Amino acid sequence: MIWDSHPLTLGSTPVQVYIDGIPQLKKPHPLKKPQRLQEAPRTPNWDLEAEQAVLHNGLPPLRGHKVNLGEGVKGVRFVNMSIIWMRDEDGHVHALFDEDEAEHGMGGLEGKQVVLHPDGSIAICPERDTVGPCGGEMEEIVDLEGGSLAPGLTTFGSPLGLVEIQMEKSTNDGVVIDPLMGKVPSIVGGDEAVIRAVDGLQFEGRNTL
Repeated sequence: MIWDSHPLTLGSTPVQVYIDGIPQLKKPHPLKKPQRLQEAPRTPNWDLEAEQAVLHNGLPPLRGHKVNLGEGVKGVRFVNMSIIWMRDEDGHVHALFDEDEAEHGMGGLEGKQVVLHPDGSIAICPERDTVGPCGGEMEEIVDLEGGSLAPGLTTFGSPLGLVEIQMEKSTNDGVVIDPLMGKVPSIVGGDEAVIRAVDGLQFEGRNTL
């Protein structure tokens, strides 16, 4: 089997399959992939996550944490990222920097850092810069280990999107009763009730912890 990029990279696609030396695809349509996708992806260190999974019997608590910025603290410093997504004045999200220099023409992120300030603004500058917007004491330094940095994304609609296993009924959202499709039980308000997507939640799923 011949691939258009490293087999372990996201989106890698076989361009030809040989069985006993005979090609199986008559009209393959290979895509030209950037050079960075021809190398094995970097593997982060998952020791902490593995330890937490064992400690909590496979289901570590899904809790985030809030960074409390004290007086004199400049912000949070992010390092070792592969791509930065930013929202412009019109609300559109686009790639500001990317490892693929040829595609975006802006240069890679090697040696760069991102500082998030308490007012929500960010600064992108050399990793060793200690003056100006990237200087000062940092509350927290986050090593993204080749990951991405993006603004918060919001979606809307009736499905809540908490499906854990698409074909496993017990891990999907419950049925939202629709008064236009049938009688709504009085226990949930009857036919005059306003039914919301949240009314279909099942609270034993992993994503609702």
